[in-house]
Amino acid sequence: MTARTTRPFRGRAGAALATGAALLALAGCASVPGTGSADPQDVAAYQSTIAASRAAAAAAAGKSACASWQAGYDIRIVASRATVAFTKDPKWTWDGITTLLNAELAAIDTESGKLPGVIATAQPAASVLTAITDYKAKLDAYGAALRVDQSARASGDATWAKSNPAFDALGTAATAVKKACPSS
Repeated sequence: MTARTTRPFRGRAGAALATGAALLALAGCASVPGTGSADPQDVAAYQSTIAASRAAAAAAAGKSACASWQAGYDIRIVASRATVAFTKDPKWTWDGITTLLNAELAAIDTESGKLPGVIATAQPAASVLTAITDYKAKLDAYGAALRVDQSARASGDATWAKSNPAFDALGTAATAVKKACPSS
């Protein structure tokens, strides 16, 4: 054989060898005899594990969201109760309540400012998310109503409503959050 004839032979042999290797590799990927699917019990166990993992993650997220909400609520409610208690005295004055009202508005602003982060907590239970979102809306409405009252008093209008519907709605929303949150 001459150099001319060996080179084409080597090229063809190399191609044949590569084709053979590819066929052997594909043969190794052939399906295993049987149904071609996993054991139904294994599938059920896997799905159960995944569901349990997701439920645990949602429960942890819910507890985290609820704990964060509770921390903000606990601070704000002290200021709100102080303002309400002050108005129970028949001799209270607008000048006397101003400091308490300012403190309550600051507490409302602080709590309301933190709630978007609480609401954004990764995948808490839908009931927790809905309750906290509704609570934030009611808190913002209460803060707005309190500011209207404050502005009216500052302008000389000396009437003070005996009840505050926004405060009552906020109390109802807080109760709903407490019911939706898992107990510790």
